[in-house]
Amino acid sequence: MLLNILSKNEIYNVHLSCLEILEFVGVKVPSVKMLKMLSDAGAEVDLKEQIAKIPSYLVEEMIKKVPHKVALYDREGMKIDVKPKSKEVFFGTVGFATRILDFEKGEYRSLRSEDLARLTLLADALENMDVYMTTGSPSDVPLEIVDRYMWLISLMNTRKHVVNEANHREGALDAIKMASEIVGGFEELKEKPIISILISITSPFRYDKPTFEAFLEAVKADIPVYVNSGPLAGANSPVTLAGTLTLNVTELLSSIVISRLINKRSRILPASWARTMDMREGSAVLGGPEFALLHAAFAQVMDYYNIPCVAGGILSDAKALDVQVGSEKTLTALIPVLGGVNIVHGMGLIASENLASLEQLVIDNEIAGMAKRIRKGIDVNEETLATDLIRKTGLTGGFFKEKHTLMHFKSQLWFPKVFDRRILDAWLSEGAVTIDQKAHKEVEKIISTHKPPEISKETEEKLMEIVKEAEGRSVK
Repeated sequence: MLLNILSKNEIYNVHLSCLEILEFVGVKVPSVKMLKMLSDAGAEVDLKEQIAKIPSYLVEEMIKKVPHKVALYDREGMKIDVKPKSKEVFFGTVGFATRILDFEKGEYRSLRSEDLARLTLLADALENMDVYMTTGSPSDVPLEIVDRYMWLISLMNTRKHVVNEANHREGALDAIKMASEIVGGFEELKEKPIISILISITSPFRYDKPTFEAFLEAVKADIPVYVNSGPLAGANSPVTLAGTLTLNVTELLSSIVISRLINKRSRILPASWARTMDMREGSAVLGGPEFALLHAAFAQVMDYYNIPCVAGGILSDAKALDVQVGSEKTLTALIPVLGGVNIVHGMGLIASENLASLEQLVIDNEIAGMAKRIRKGIDVNEETLATDLIRKTGLTGGFFKEKHTLMHFKSQLWFPKVFDRRILDAWLSEGAVTIDQKAHKEVEKIISTHKPPEISKETEEKLMEIVKEAEGRSVK
């Protein structure tokens, strides 16, 4: 761990508070079958109120059984191993914007299917975008099945691992069907899952019925599940950061217990979107220092449990590609990374996750690259100390021409693609192009040259058939 927000004693106190809350307050579980399973496992259950109070020994037993590594695969069979105590950090986009910043027209408009396809294709090409969470909710498709179109567009335009919401049982099942068609079957999907299903807990301590049913289906199918808890400090959680962190972790521990009772092989990635409320505006704050602190502290608690984790980051409340967005994106990327978050999601969106920007996605790729380099730290060994070289060179300097420099500069130094490091006169002589303008040129270049993954006509037709069947069910 590179950054300790909490001491070991403070982490333990958070843990004890979580156990106490689960045992004496409990969680609302809208499933009689699940409540009975919890009761059989030792929980105190109120079937009428649908509340399960989970004893400490059961929580601690299930924590020990959670996989300490979750493998997420892309379409080409490559995987990323999400695991705690690793110097490797991964970045992803975030969902689910309803509007997009049209850079050329300088306007904010509703996000459409073609916009989502372009965002997905761009994300597919960016080297620091490791996991694709569907970035937008298109306005030009039926609202009742918008999630199916989000899956369809994502799977058609990226090779990378896809994360998307499932808000009800049918949505989860259709997502699994679509991914199975891509990889050649359900068993192949379980072996190398190219999707994760995202479900959200309603704070404080409530699972709504449609979301919970989606959760059960994903866990039963042995598909990785992002379980998201996003309490809002000062609104549906205590205004104190320690209180919100405790509520946040408590909710996620309940999902771990439930998932392990359903499927002993369940692959859960606890995901935190804990945030604060601006007491003047009444709005959620995603670009502030508290957002970053909460997720760094959350990662420390998950590290204590030896469980991999996901959190929001590289986010901003700014509405334009300006100084504010750069400052907040860098802050909320770097602090969670240094705290130990394994996957940081937030690339591509601004305005508190409501507005997508192709240009910002390119800029975020640079920020993510810097953060990854910092997370790796400094390797200290005989070769990197370069004592013999320093002795040989002495007071004369001149390391530029040395073989040691040629051997190591690529692994030691981070190089930007759109950030500008030229001297002022060189920048001025070439038109004084600003970062947003340069990012726009990079967007145009990638969109015109990068190709989406190959999908057979037969597979494409089967995916559309799943979507159309869902549409038919929704109008009955």
